[in-house]
Amino acid sequence: MLKSGLTGLAACLMLGASMAAAEVIPALHDALPQAYKDSGIKVAVFNDWAPDEYVDADGTLKGWSVDLAHQMESRLGVPFTYEATSFDAIIPGLEAKRFDAGFSSFGSTAERLKVLDFVAQRKIGTAFGFAKDSTLAVKEPKDACGLTVAVLTGAWDAQLVEKLNKEVCVAGGLAPVVMQDYTTQAQAELAVRSGRAQATVAASVKLAYIAAQTGDMKVSELVLEPVNSNIGVRKDDPLGQVMTDAIQSMIDDGTYKQIMEKWGIADGGMLTKALLITEANPDF
Repeated sequence: MLKSGLTGLAACLMLGASMAAAEVIPALHDALPQAYKDSGIKVAVFNDWAPDEYVDADGTLKGWSVDLAHQMESRLGVPFTYEATSFDAIIPGLEAKRFDAGFSSFGSTAERLKVLDFVAQRKIGTAFGFAKDSTLAVKEPKDACGLTVAVLTGAWDAQLVEKLNKEVCVAGGLAPVVMQDYTTQAQAELAVRSGRAQATVAASVKLAYIAAQTGDMKVSELVLEPVNSNIGVRKDDPLGQVMTDAIQSMIDDGTYKQIMEKWGIADGGMLTKALLITEANPDF
């Protein structure tokens, strides 16, 4: 795991930021609460969700979401301290003020919006992943009924499978989806490779990336309910609006598109306007 405490130029070098650092945008810096100007911003990064954010074999944080974080750090003009961590540790860490922002490709849910605001990064749908030699195909929701599916505990994608199970499988008198919970997505994918599960479920962009990298998985034609992939911040923290404005600045100057092109995801999921998602403006 990447060590915490990396800031500024040292963090950029260690984290392998490939985009040129942007100049500080005074309006963004000035809008930050004084505590962030004085002490910087503590950033939690999910360590196992390629190509969004992940730790590679050398212990380096990478991903398109991480590239956005580096650009944001430069534009806000305050140091980010990065800590790679598990998905389930991020929301409790934000609530406890261990972290100030979570780069974890969060989906916004009514439950999460009670304690967090979300800064949209892009739209991502949910798909099913199978072993490459599997004869299974999921072209419509009912095709998933009866499958044993490995899921990341607490993930948005798992909630979509629960919804499909209730509204399609059970309501239609079909065999329910059997869900196996795993604490990491890597474990869920291993369950598919080893035959313990017939499929896994995750962001379509992530599964397509993994399939291309490993060559031993394939992705369903069906993509469930595209949603915003988000950065999480504490509810009503002004940091959320500042980060939203930072993303808008990247959209305006073309940096946002460059990052998406670098990771091969410059598609219909890209934002054309930055968005702050709150309980009052939930966007779902």
